[in-house]
Formats: sequence, structure tokens, C-alpha cells
Amino acid sequence: MSRSAQHLQEAADWLTRLQRPEVDETDWLAFDAWLSEPGAQEAYDAIQAVDEEIFQRGSAIRGELAEPRRVAAKRAFSIDWRWLGGLGAAAAAAAVAITVAPWGELLPQPDTLYATAKGESRALQLADGTHIDLNTDSHLSVRLEKDARRVTVHEGQALFDVAHDSARPFLITAGDETVRVVGTRFDVRRRDGQLSVTVLRGLVEVSTDGNDTPIQLRPGQMLEHVEGASGVSVRSVAAEDQVGWRSGRLIYRDQPLGRIVSDMNHYFDRPIRLEGENTATLRFSGVLIVDGQDAMVRRLTSLMPISATPTDDAIVLRGRSASN
Repeated sequence: MSRSAQHLQEAADWLTRLQRPEVDETDWLAFDAWLSEPGAQEAYDAIQAVDEEIFQRGSAIRGELAEPRRVAAKRAFSIDWRWLGGLGAAAAAAAVAITVAPWGELLPQPDTLYATAKGESRALQLADGTHIDLNTDSHLSVRLEKDARRVTVHEGQALFDVAHDSARPFLITAGDETVRVVGTRFDVRRRDGQLSVTVLRGLVEVSTDGNDTPIQLRPGQMLEHVEGASGVSVRSVAAEDQVGWRSGRLIYRDQPLGRIVSDMNHYFDRPIRLEGENTATLRFSGVLIVDGQDAMVRRLTSLMPISATPTDDAIVLRGRSASN
């Protein structure tokens, strides 16, 4: 088997594996590592494209498979491979393996999974016209149904520009929050058990497990919530600051260093660690350009009372004393 064909088979295996209900953080970390291999992202995109095509044509395939077994015995089931987009037999066979069960029954319509590796961003256009910008190191799944459009943010951050469709509400699940919209532009972030929703245009309703009354958010408002906790907070923000990542800028207003380092660690493989009492709680306001890790660390140390020490496997930041 050629390396490209092997990647296609591995991509099909990952697409199936990540749709299982028992998928956990270990699976996502392994998937991230696989995506970093040369050719892996392209193979995964190809498998997703074929899988989506089969999903769109699922009713026709379902009709074929629903015929009585005795009819099937007389006439072999066939698929017109021409509409698989010229991606090759390996990609086509792998995608069909995802959709059609070994016993000739169509599996439940799957979610479409989208992911970005560290340092990568991605623009998506859904079939309903909704546009999604996916930030670095993020994973989400999409299911378009006839009576609803459903997205799950497994981890990461995404900016949504939702196409209006009053007959099909747009529902986003992120941890224990559900965001309901009809047509709007907003940002959803789920990192390290911290959830936030920021509205740039339109109106959204956010429901949290255990809270019967949805909270309405308007442009310039951000809702923040600790996953599993009972309360939420809503405050006014400069909404465009929250999506500065789309243009390669991380914008902070009086944020703790722990939050900034967490963000940076989603861009680079070499981890940044904090050491020293109160280092994580040091506050920072400013703009960090996202380019090289060393350059970002140098800017941070020039703007804050911290020092950076490279080690074999990390970069360690420590707070400097007033006398240093």
C-alpha cells in the first residue's frame, strides 16, 4: 500500500473513531499527533469530502439497501463512483466503509467532524450557507437535520456567521452550555473547562444545565461560565478583541498570565510552563502578534516582570522580583 493510500485508510479510521460516544481527550490528542504527519491533513479533508457527498446522497443509498434480500441476491448493489470527486479508489472505498455497515445496512447519519492542528486555522462553509472560522487546536462536529442544525464544540474556539433559516434553529453544544440562534455572528470558546460566548451581531440565547431560564446576549456582550459550576457571568466587552485571533493577534485587557500562556500553548508543540508564587496571576493588557514562539515569549518578557528560561522540553516563565 502506498503512503498516500495508507493515510486515506487511517483518515477513514479516525473519522469513524471520533464519532464514537466514548471518545475522550486521549483520542483527540492522538488525532492531533496524527494530523501533524505530512499528508495526513490532506487525506482527512479528502475523506471528509467523500463522506459528506455520501451523506448528501444517503436517501438514494438507503433506498437501495432497503430492498428485500431476495431482490438483492438477483441484482448486485452498485454505486456510481464518478460522483466521488476523482479522489481515487482508496478514498472512495474508505468513505463507503464509514457509511455502509458490513451487513448492508446504512449507519445512522454521522456528524461531520472538523479539526485544526496546533498553529492552524481553518474556514468552513456549511451546506446551509453558515460560515465558521475555526481557531488553532480546535475540534467540532456538525449535523444538519431537516428541523435543526446542530454543532458540538468539543474543544477550542470558533467564530460563527449563521445563515438565517427560521425553520431550522442553529444549536451549539459546548460542555454544559447550549447556544440557540436564528441568524447572527458570535464566538464560542471552550478551553480547559472554561466556556465563553461573545456576540458580535444579532441575538443568541444561552442555556446552562440546571438553569431553566435562557440568558439572552446582545452585540458587545460576553457570557463566561466554568463548566460544571452553577453560575454564569455576563459583561460588556470589545467584541472584536475576542476574535483578533482571526488576523493573527491575541488581544488582552487585564488578563492573568495563566490565561495568556494557556492560549500560547495551543499554538506551539513546545510547552510554556509557569513557576513561582503568583506568577500565573500577574495581569497583562496588550496585543501579542502570533508568529514564532520565541518571538512571542521575548515580547511578553519585555512587557511584563517575568523572565524566560529554556529547558530541554519547555520554556519556563518566572516572575521577577522588584529588585531584579
